[in-house]
Amino acid sequence: MRLRCLVGAVLKVLLLGVTWGLALAQTHTVAPGDTLYSIARRYGTTVEELMRLNRLESFLLKVGQVLQVPPREGSLKAPPEPPKEGGLDELDPDGPLLKAVLKYLGVPYKYGANSPLALDCSAFVAQVYAELGHSLPRTTKDQYAALLSVETPLPGDLVFFSFSGREVDHVGVYLGRGVFAHASSYGSRVVIESLEAPFYQKTYRGARRLASLVKVQETPLR
Repeated sequence: MRLRCLVGAVLKVLLLGVTWGLALAQTHTVAPGDTLYSIARRYGTTVEELMRLNRLESFLLKVGQVLQVPPREGSLKAPPEPPKEGGLDELDPDGPLLKAVLKYLGVPYKYGANSPLALDCSAFVAQVYAELGHSLPRTTKDQYAALLSVETPLPGDLVFFSFSGREVDHVGVYLGRGVFAHASSYGSRVVIESLEAPFYQKTYRGARRLASLVKVQETPLR
């Protein structure tokens, strides 16, 4: 019992740390596939600002290169108070949702892929839901159409984005405490990130939930 409490406490600190750490992040390590444009979009800045801040003379980047990124406005304020114990936004560290997500953490992203070796965003959430006993459509657009809109996401809900600025084209699984897991085309792998990051705030298009779970809205899928 003591070990379970310790594991739960560690996981809560990790999830809160993701939110706080991303808000304070002032560097970005270049990953395969990164461009100045994609990095600028992710951090809510411009290519010109990135080049100025890092004294770059060309658009060429090297994998592993560490770039300075502008801090988000208000990033130095204190982190938010953690939700009360047992709140609806609280993720169960021993629950099947986190176990399913952690199983795929770090798996490479590849558009159109759906295998243990690589996944795209919609394949990732479909695999997580399958492990929880629920079936989802294959594509982000179909998933968005099949689920019911909810105002405030709970752990296990899907969160949708429009990177193109038109229709929804990206999806992740909300974990609670303001963080979500997704197969990131920018990070090139399955990661856990904060919904408060400027890029995701700009591109967020809402949360959706399976109709069967709406009937028991007070019990999040966690």
